[in-house]
Amino acid sequence: MAIGDRTPPAVRGNLGKYNHVKTVGTSETFFATGSNEAAAFIVGNTDTVLTFSGGGSVAGTAFTAKEVYEIGVQKVVNGGSGVVYLLR
Repeated sequence: MAIGDRTPPAVRGNLGKYNHVKTVGTSETFFATGSNEAAAFIVGNTDTVLTFSGGGSVAGTAFTAKEVYEIGVQKVVNGGSGVVYLLR
């Protein structure tokens, strides 16, 4: 069987808007720089501080948990119960 005889896969490439999730757990600090920079985030628990790609920081209490926010994130600092999901 030659390479040209193979059936191509039904699904190719990246599907969807976000194709990678990084979970930043409790008491963890994560620097989302370079290829790890997130395009959006979900706050799982509001005990966190987010620093945005364009500058500025906001406490997680400013956001509703389990909602997707399409804001670029550069750094996450979680407290003892904070959880953030970074999407890229």
